[in-house]
Amino acid sequence: MLRFSKCIFVFLFLSFYSSLLYAEEEKYEARLIKKIYSFGTASINGTYYPFGNAISRLFSNNLKKLVTVAEPTPGSVANVNYLRKKQIELALIQSDVVWMAYQGTVIFNGNPFKDIRVLASLYSEKVQIVVRADSGINSLDDLKGKKISVGEIESGSAAGAIQILEAAGLKNQEDYNLVYERFTKATELLLDGYIDAVYYVGGVPADGLVRLAEKIPIKLLEIPESVINTLTTSFPYYSRESIDTNSYLGHKRSIKTLGFKALLVGTTRLPSEEVINILTVIYSNPKILSDNGKVLVELNKNDAIKGVDAAMLHEGAAAFFMNQSDR
Repeated sequence: MLRFSKCIFVFLFLSFYSSLLYAEEEKYEARLIKKIYSFGTASINGTYYPFGNAISRLFSNNLKKLVTVAEPTPGSVANVNYLRKKQIELALIQSDVVWMAYQGTVIFNGNPFKDIRVLASLYSEKVQIVVRADSGINSLDDLKGKKISVGEIESGSAAGAIQILEAAGLKNQEDYNLVYERFTKATELLLDGYIDAVYYVGGVPADGLVRLAEKIPIKLLEIPESVINTLTTSFPYYSRESIDTNSYLGHKRSIKTLGFKALLVGTTRLPSEEVINILTVIYSNPKILSDNGKVLVELNKNDAIKGVDAAMLHEGAAAFFMNQSDR
């Protein structure tokens, strides 16, 4: 009987305590003004991190119920994994990596992420393969036997580099040595002669390459037409691009290259209303500005869903862009 009475007392005490906790939780929720979302970008000296910071400032200034915090990460592949683990809510990810993740192929072989969703295609990212001007390297064929930095091991750059080099006839491990290093460190290694080339995917001009070109003469390698044809025909996420004359100090001619799209990505967890609000803010401010007022990217709403598989588009984004086309 005593044991039964103690059980009743404990039950009543826990019920009362739980009620207090619930009341406190309700009290806390009533005071919660804004959600805070982590926004996965990439290394701080690439394009994604300053771009993510700029968008986060837009949200802070224009969204009443949402704040986003740009987080430096290893890059696109890592961002997919963080989204999958619910460690971030938004991310910038290369189009090839999003496609691979959704399909469960290549680097995500057998492990599809069907809840990943594209909010918008923001801008073109260009493959930039950089060597020292005095290196004697003039083509992709000349990279045979060389040390090539391709970004951090979970970056979008690393994911695509092997595919492009193999299409050019170079076999991984047999014909070249990959160096997995963050972009800033890679430019330092090239400057000091410890590696032979830097493979980078991002906007042009990239700040790290601008600074490198101010220290030593550099050369950008052209991707052969045969490689461009093979990859753009075989994979939906590649696009034909070019790097214009004078994009960097000493860069005296336009060259052909490949590109991807930088995608704003979330998951099915994001409410459609939030996605619509996010896109409204972004496309009401198409000139994305850096801290010092420099235009990082100028967005084009007409290109925002070009090349995006309809099944991968967030339903809030589909509603937003459909509404825009009706106007």
